[in-house]
Formats: sequence, C-alpha cells, structure tokens
Amino acid sequence: MSKQNKSKNKKETAKSNKAAKKRTAARNAKASAAPSFWGKHAMPIAVLFGLAFVLYAITISYDYALDDQLYITSNEFTKKGIAGIPDIVSKESLHGFWGKQNDVLVGGRYRPLAIVTYAIEYAMWGERPGSSHFFNIILYCFVGILLYRVLLRLFPPDPKTKWYLTLPFIAALLYVAHPLHSEVVANIKGRVEILTSLGVLLTMHLSLKYVDTDKIKYLIYSGIAFFLALLSKESAITFVAIIPLTIYYFSNASFKKNATAVAPLLAATIIFIGIRTAVIGYLLDPGGEGVTELLNDPFLNATFAEKYATIFYTLGIYIKLLFFPITLTHDYYPKQIPIINWADARAIIPLIGYFALGIYALIGLRKKDAISYGIWVYLLSFSIVSNVVISIGAFMNERFMYLPSIGFCIILAYLITEKLPKLVQLKGKYGIALIATVLLVSAYSVRTWMRLPAWENNETLFLTDVKNSPNSTKVNTSAGGTLVEKGARKPPNSRERINYISQGIKYLDKAIEIYPDNVNSHLLRAGGYYDMNKDYDKVFESYTNILAGNPNNPKVLTTLGIMAEAEDDPKNVDKLVAFLEEHVNTFDPAVAAPYDALGVLWGKKKNDLPKAIQYFEKALEKDPNSHGTMQDLGIAYGMAGKFDKALDINNRALKNDPGNAKIILNLAITYEQMGNTEQAQKFYTQAFELDPSLRQRK
Repeated sequence: MSKQNKSKNKKETAKSNKAAKKRTAARNAKASAAPSFWGKHAMPIAVLFGLAFVLYAITISYDYALDDQLYITSNEFTKKGIAGIPDIVSKESLHGFWGKQNDVLVGGRYRPLAIVTYAIEYAMWGERPGSSHFFNIILYCFVGILLYRVLLRLFPPDPKTKWYLTLPFIAALLYVAHPLHSEVVANIKGRVEILTSLGVLLTMHLSLKYVDTDKIKYLIYSGIAFFLALLSKESAITFVAIIPLTIYYFSNASFKKNATAVAPLLAATIIFIGIRTAVIGYLLDPGGEGVTELLNDPFLNATFAEKYATIFYTLGIYIKLLFFPITLTHDYYPKQIPIINWADARAIIPLIGYFALGIYALIGLRKKDAISYGIWVYLLSFSIVSNVVISIGAFMNERFMYLPSIGFCIILAYLITEKLPKLVQLKGKYGIALIATVLLVSAYSVRTWMRLPAWENNETLFLTDVKNSPNSTKVNTSAGGTLVEKGARKPPNSRERINYISQGIKYLDKAIEIYPDNVNSHLLRAGGYYDMNKDYDKVFESYTNILAGNPNNPKVLTTLGIMAEAEDDPKNVDKLVAFLEEHVNTFDPAVAAPYDALGVLWGKKKNDLPKAIQYFEKALEKDPNSHGTMQDLGIAYGMAGKFDKALDINNRALKNDPGNAKIILNLAITYEQMGNTEQAQKFYTQAFELDPSLRQRK
C-alpha cells in the first residue's frame, strides 16, 4: 500500500471516529435532556403523594396507641435513643419491653429496622408521637409512588392514553386509598409493614433494572434493599418467589438470567436467617412446652379439622374486606372469630373460592395475563401470614392484607381499564373507567377518613372497636380496663367515677364470659370494684378465680399487700384477714408476700402483736433478705418490748440496705426505748441527715 493510501485511510478512520464520538455525545445529550421519571410523571406522582398525605395528615395530632408501647414508649432500648441501637439489632425485638426474651409470641420477633428508626426519633424529639406519625405518612406516600413506578415497568401504558386512565396509576391510587391500610399508617408500629413494602418494591424495581440493562450494580443494590426489607419484617421473604415470577411474566429473560437476578435475594435471605437465628436462638419454634395461652394461640383447643376450617373462614373474611371494607377493627382475637368445622358453609365457600383462584393462577402462568399475576402476588405474599403455612398466633389482622392488597389492586385496576370499557360503552373509550375509578377512590377515601379517628389514642381505639368486635375477650378487656382507669381518676364517690367504672366492669364481665380464664379481665374487674366502693366480696371473687389457675399470681399478691397497708375500716380488715388466711396455705411455700400482709393486718390494723410477729417471722423464713419485712418485724418487736430482737433484726435489715434512713430511725427509737440515749442520738442524727423529713416522725 502506498504512503498516499495509508495517509488517506488514517484520515478516513479519524473522521469516522470523530463522527462516532459526535453521535455518542448527541445520544448522551439527548438522554440527559430527556425528562427523568420524576419530571415525566410529575402529575401522577403529585396526585398519589397528595392523596396519601391528605388522607392521613390528621394522624399527626394522634397519640401512641396499641402496640406502640411494645416498641417505643415502654421499650427500654428505644428510650436509650442512639445508645440503644446495639441492643436493638442484637436482641429479640420485644426484649426491650419485657426486660428479657420472653418467647410468648409464636416464632419470636426480629424486626430491628423500624425500631432503630423509633430510637433515632426518640433521641431527637423524645416522646412526641406527632413526629413519628408524620414519618409514617411520608413513607406511605413513597410506597404509592414506588408502586406506580414498578407498575409502569410491568404494564407500560399506551402513550395516547391519559395518565389518569392507565393501569399503573389507578392500581397505585386504589392502593393508597384502601381503608385496610389505615391500621398500618395510623398506628406508628405499622411502620414495620411500610418499610417492608418499600424494601420489596425497591428490590423488584432494581431486579427488573438488572434484567433490562445487565448492569451488575443493580444486583448489588437489590440484595441490599431486600436485606433491609427482611430486617423490617420476615414476611418480605415471600418476594423471593414473587420477583422471579414477575421477571418471568414481564420479560423474555432466560432462566439463567432470572436465576442470576434472584441470587442476591437468596443470599440476603440466608444472611438474615443466620442473624435472626443467632439473635433469638431458634428459627420458628423455641422448643419446650410451647404456647399454652389462648390469646397467643387461638387454635389451642381446636382439632386439626376445626383449625383449618376456621382458617378458611378467615381467608373468606379477608376477601370480603378487600371488596367491602365496611366494619374495620384492630381486634380479631377469641372469640370474635368462632371455631367452626367443615360442615359450615363459611369454611366451604372460601375453600372453593381459593381453589378456583389457584387453578386460574396456574393456567395463567402460560398466558401471562394480568389477572393471574395479581392472584400470584396476592396468594404468595399472603401465604406466610395466612395461618395455612405456619401459625401466627392470631386468627387474622387487617394489616396482614397490606402487601397482598397490591395483587388485589392490580386485578381491580386491570378490570377497570381493560374489561369494563368493553362491557359498558360510554362516550369516550374510557369514560366508564374514569367514573369507576372516581367512585371507588372516593368511597375508599371516605371510609379511611371515617376509620382514622378510632386511632387517636388507646381510649378511642378500644371504645370504638369493642363495638366492632363485641365477641373478642381481648378488646372487651381493653375497653373495660380503660373505663375503670378513667373512673379511678375521678373524685371518690362521684357520679362520674361510678358511671365509668360500672360501664368498665360490664365490659370486663363480658370478657370473662367469653373466656373465663382471662386473668387480666379478673385483675381489672377486682381493681374496678375496689376503686368504686371497696366491694371486697367482688374483689375476692375475681382473685379466687385467678388463684385457682395460678396460686402465686404476683399481681394478686402485690395488690393484697397494698390493700393491707391502706385499709383502715375494721370490717374490711377482717375480710382481708379472712381471705388471706383462707388461701395462705395454698400459696407457693417460698412466697413471703401473704404472710407479710397478714403481719401488717394483725399488727398495724388489729393491734395483735403476737399474731403480727408470728406472720412476720413466717414471711422472713420465706424471704430472709426482705428488709421491708425486717423493718416491720423490728417495729413489732420494739412495741412488744423485745428490744434485743428488735436491735438484731434492724441491724440485719441495715446490713442489707445500708442507706435506708427509716431502718436507722427504727434503731434510734429502739435504743431510746432501751434507755441508751447516746446510741439513740447517734442514729437519730444519721437518719435525719439522710432524710430530714423523718424529724416529723420522732
């Protein structure tokens, strides 16, 4: 080749490279100039965000309610703020509430992510529920937007179709407005569900981005997003099945590529399960005797057939609530849901219905139609909380529909946008679709607004839902306890006090009628009768029921001790003595409280020092280190003239509690009674230095 030709080729190559660079630059410029998702879809995003915010804005003024105490107000780890985060991530989620790992809930709980956010908020604002409600609303707004973005990828609309008539927008709008979500958003603890939905939807978005672009970074991001979703709530695990199914339905990706997209999710799941098991000590079952309380296992006394008949009855209720969310409640505890058998149509009809849904979903796998996909999303996300696969410790809860309702909204939006216009012809192709959407969203929004006031605080929630769940022993207990407590704050013998407590006792009696072994109801009922008019006969009626099941119930023993100290009426003192002496031999031999209470009653109330000393000595045999009993016994010895014994017992008490000014005062009084003024003055001086208010008792 001549030098001239070589030179010509070099020039042509350079020219070609320059042209290629220009084309690349032009494409990049065009891409950068193209509107982003946020810019292109600004109007639907604004509507979704605005509707979600307007619907729930009122909750910013609401208090803590229901299980918020478990995770926030009574959780010691949360109340430590930032300093509590290491404990939150390294211990079972209710450890901070109970003070230990209690294992009272089936499967345990390890949901640290939401609790970490509560701890951060607590560190910044303290107990200000308004800030937590605000963040719940904002996060929910982004759930609606993220759902819209994912659905745009799955169901790309015709560019000629108005955005407000597209399936992605209508499905997201229905989801945002659905009243079944009111519990999740209005209850701060519901953030567990909200963060889970954000995590799984983001994971789905990133997995689809990998399928579309082959960029490895999306695999990394999807694994991180899914791990965070699992840290929010274990039910995110169902998306290990839903996401590959989504890729199959809405892409032409090969099996290998689909498996690659799911690999980070599996890795995140394995890591999460390993951490969870290490933290709580087991995967699903702690072993041992298991749950024996009906309120923690509503199927406790049901046969296998009855259990699954009842489960399918609840599955039918879920479907009804999706279509007709009319009567809503936070409480489906025994016996709001009755145990039924397979002779009951309420079990058979849902069984047939779910069987039909399953068949349709299987057939739809080949056709890849929208309805079958929606059914899969519903069934798979619901499976883990349905009681069919594993027991969840409750009949049902409306919050369990939070993720499955995505499938429902997809199906409903598909019927509105694709099927309804073909069935009902109005002016314009989508006229009926617009009308149906407006009517449904309006109805859902109004129902949500009507439901939200119930979540203002515990009182409004319990007194509202006791009417919605009249056969639940738990909500009757909660409503009764709320009214009894409210009445106890009113002036003694006032009409308000009597009215509140009387109404509360009616609810408590109903709770006991439903479930006779409901210990909390008996305790609250006893407290109600005591606070209303010191009706010891009714108090002891409840205590007898409790002690029959647990002779050492600590709350009964503690309360009896408080009553013994506070009671001055001779007739009531006699009743307390009679009850305690009747039951004292049935208590645990190691328990000192009833003997101590009897010592107080015989000594302080009945002035029978020998009897008092007898019971105090018995109490001290049971608990040799009780400085309270030692104090009382020392006083009794002193009053009985047994000064040497008084000195001995008070010195023992002081050894156990060196800084106790009252014990030191008792020593001073004993020495004074013995005529040892020098020692008496020494101990008086010490006592008054520690507690100057004791001078009044000298």
